[in-house]
Amino acid sequence: MKKCLVLLSHALLKKFGYYRIILFSFYFEGVAAAVMFILGPEHYYLLAFYLTTNMVIVQASFSLFNLPLADIVDADLIKHKRRSPLSSMVFGTNALFTKPAQSLAPMLVVTILNQFGYENLSNEDAQPDPSLFLGLYDAMFYLICLVPLCIAVIQILAWTPFSIQNSHVTAVH
Repeated sequence: MKKCLVLLSHALLKKFGYYRIILFSFYFEGVAAAVMFILGPEHYYLLAFYLTTNMVIVQASFSLFNLPLADIVDADLIKHKRRSPLSSMVFGTNALFTKPAQSLAPMLVVTILNQFGYENLSNEDAQPDPSLFLGLYDAMFYLICLVPLCIAVIQILAWTPFSIQNSHVTAVH
């Protein structure tokens, strides 16, 4: 689904550029998380819709991240008059941060959820009282809403100072 969204957004990419599209996805992620948090966990269908759209939008915008990295490589090549680009260093540095984050995030989430009784769900010997898991449900909901909200704020603050806003209309000399 995310690949279709990227293909369908070609006209938007051409008109607004990847900077604004990615920035919009950060705002969308933050606003959607705040709205879902305000609505609460009892709206299951809205929660499912939120999770689906958030996943698709985030994955689609993440697939655009090679474009700014390529622009960074091109700008560095011109600015420092290099014979060959530093593309392997730029893409390697990106992988240095993104790959461990993708690997460690699920372990961190399970560790947090275990603090609220998540490990007891797999206990087949005893059937615990469902009311014991209310804290776990709340923790899951907070993770679903507050983590994307915080990440969106950090992404917006980190993304806005860069000078790549008009990269879709300027050519590299």
